[in-house]
Amino acid sequence: MEAKDGSSILAQCAGSCRALRADSAPRYAGEARAVRTVRRLRTLAAWAVLIAVLTALFAPSALARADTVSGRAFVGGSWYENGQSYFSVTVEGHTTVGWCLNRGAARPLSGWYGYTAQRIVSGTGGSTDLWLEGSLSPIAHDAATGVSRTSSVTFRAGTTNAHWDVTAPVGCTLYVDGAAYAPGSSARVLPGQSVCLTIADPLYAGGGSGAISLEGTARADASTTTTYRNIVITPPGAWDGVTYYNGLPAGYQRVGVGPITFRTPRTGTATLRASTQLAATVRYFVDNEGTPCFTERVPVGSTFSPSPQADAAGAKSECTPGLDAWYWEASCRSPVVPFTVTGDFDVHGRNLATLHYAPAANSALQHDTPARSSPEEGAPQVSLASLLPADRVLAWGSTAVLERMPANVLYLHDGERWRTLRRPDEGWHRAESALDQAVGAVRIERDTTVYDYWTRSTYDGVLDW
Repeated sequence: MEAKDGSSILAQCAGSCRALRADSAPRYAGEARAVRTVRRLRTLAAWAVLIAVLTALFAPSALARADTVSGRAFVGGSWYENGQSYFSVTVEGHTTVGWCLNRGAARPLSGWYGYTAQRIVSGTGGSTDLWLEGSLSPIAHDAATGVSRTSSVTFRAGTTNAHWDVTAPVGCTLYVDGAAYAPGSSARVLPGQSVCLTIADPLYAGGGSGAISLEGTARADASTTTTYRNIVITPPGAWDGVTYYNGLPAGYQRVGVGPITFRTPRTGTATLRASTQLAATVRYFVDNEGTPCFTERVPVGSTFSPSPQADAAGAKSECTPGLDAWYWEASCRSPVVPFTVTGDFDVHGRNLATLHYAPAANSALQHDTPARSSPEEGAPQVSLASLLPADRVLAWGSTAVLERMPANVLYLHDGERWRTLRRPDEGWHRAESALDQAVGAVRIERDTTVYDYWTRSTYDGVLDW
């Protein structure tokens, strides 16, 4: 049955009413029956308007656009019955559907032929691809409450009927567009929805590893319906360009009286995973040692400052001023300043010790010795403090080359005669007694003092030291 639009039905109704009024006379005995007829026609007109609206909403042309296509079709299994040719048609790329030729059409066909048709593609369509946008990192850490909150991941799909099923990780609360799901509970995420996690104790999330993941299976379904209408099979060279038969070019074959429809379902599945590091490991290395002196875990997103426990673990005894700071590199050039933690990292520290210069206990030259630069009463007096090098602060483990004294011979008068003060060598002694061998360099592994040793002549003019 061919559908009619509301305007044509209304026009027919109006025409019927006019005809009814023209044929009715004042004295006509069936006047009441005419009134009932008019009422029925008005009801019919209202239904016609409704049908027209529904037709406009749900007609195939409103759901999909028809386009003219051409290609190849295989015609086979032909037989002739009751004046019609029957056969099967395989549109290339689709399955076989059986149809028949119109009555009076040309002889049956067999083989591959070109065709033209009106094609309409409808259905949900779209891609079944599944993916995530965004990242769970960086992480915002609330130092006051100790709670960490991840950034958001948005679920995306090529179709709107997709979903992603996830389970809130242990120790985490899952939020889907603001709705909370307790640890271990399941949630369904729809396309366009975003998820994030909050963690009360990030240092122990993920079984103590600090890493956590949000993983689940996603699925998307789509289907496309393709309808071919007005299919025309074209045998090569069959038409002379002039002759028509039953309204068609002679030799052309129009397949059947209805459409050929193919439905193509598609399904996409994937395991989607988003992960992040909730806690970072900090290793403290000191004095270029191969193993860390201290290790700690800190929440990702927190502001890092070196731990006092690390200071205590890294400090070496008998070193002044001791552990000075923590640095980014083993060379200790760039001090670590407070920053936001994003992952594992190492810091390096160094201990500092002081090198002192002092007189040996049995040295002839002490701080209160009235030594002079020459054996003359008016010669300038020279103090030991003015000769000893200044103290030095050095890195633990370094080697210090000891400085030379600016003078090796001095004089003093003992009340009777001049005595000569002399350094027997240019080195320094590790022992305060100066009985050990003199050295020119020392390794710094604690606060270190080296000693200066002087002898005094026992008789003027006699080198008896």
